[in-house]
Amino acid sequence: MKVINKVIKLIKVLIKNPLSILRFLLAILFTKKLVGYIYFIEEIKNNSQYPLSKTWFTSLLPNSMFNLDVHFLYQLKLVVIIVGLLAAVGIIGRLSLFLLSLLSFYILGIVEGIGVFDHHLSLPSQVILILTFIPGTLKLSVDNFIHSLFKNKKIVITDTPKWSVNLILAVVVLTYFTAGVSKLRYGNGLNWLDGSTLSFYLKEQTLKYKEGQMQLIIGDNKISEENKWKDSIGFKAHAYGNFQLSKKRNAIATYIANNKTLVILLSIGSVLFELLGFIVFINSKYRNLYLISAILFHLSIGALMGISFRQYRLICLCLIDWKSLFNSISALLPTPILSKLKTNLQLN
Repeated sequence: MKVINKVIKLIKVLIKNPLSILRFLLAILFTKKLVGYIYFIEEIKNNSQYPLSKTWFTSLLPNSMFNLDVHFLYQLKLVVIIVGLLAAVGIIGRLSLFLLSLLSFYILGIVEGIGVFDHHLSLPSQVILILTFIPGTLKLSVDNFIHSLFKNKKIVITDTPKWSVNLILAVVVLTYFTAGVSKLRYGNGLNWLDGSTLSFYLKEQTLKYKEGQMQLIIGDNKISEENKWKDSIGFKAHAYGNFQLSKKRNAIATYIANNKTLVILLSIGSVLFELLGFIVFINSKYRNLYLISAILFHLSIGALMGISFRQYRLICLCLIDWKSLFNSISALLPTPILSKLKTNLQLN
């Protein structure tokens, strides 16, 4: 019984502190991705041949911060790792989170300037910044533990302020909404819904090349020679294809892509899903339905295309209203079990 009581107590702590859990796990995953991108920058050859295209953030920085030699990048890796770990465990928590967000704007700005925009980190970088300022982020942290020792007070488990969670929810919803609008805007209006774009991404297997990590280059042979950029093919844009290497999963993706009705339904469904995210603010049931759908949405993309969106899934998981979900599930249980669970968890 003691073990069960400890498990129940742990569950209560996790349910009441979603933003602290999010801070810990997201900071670790985020730091890992940033370090990976520093290695990516290191591996680029002849990176001084062309001027780096700058984002709004990197344009504010001095040119000395773009002398990307090996020694500088090594130091940058150490700084990112240290700041990321401090943010994760909550040591000088808010400052560490703020520095981690600034480092992400800097590193991802360089990567974007090279020509790669990573959608995986667009939402997480904003969430890290928001976690810097909202209450509830450091309830489970070294900072809070030390503060309680100095004040000689016991750490009290209280609910996370609702507006803190809602602020992150709003950013999540806006991210999905803009993705839906982008599909319609750059997909020639409703033409995106005909399934051809989704079919293209499902079937195109760029990693079958020996080099791996190859991109699909989109060119225009009608462009005049003087307007061609760095190449002889009239480079206009690039896109990533399917990164899934499993033959079985590729077979499923190909089947979906070749089924016109199914791929149209999935295209329409994905756009509707992205545009209707504001239902999370109607009530907890709609919120949970949408967030669970988002997790399944990204799991299916990962299974069929090899793109995990792991950070997105983590954010959605932490934003689920677990009290409401528990009540919905417990309503299906026999009364004696239900009463005992409610007594132990005290979720009402």
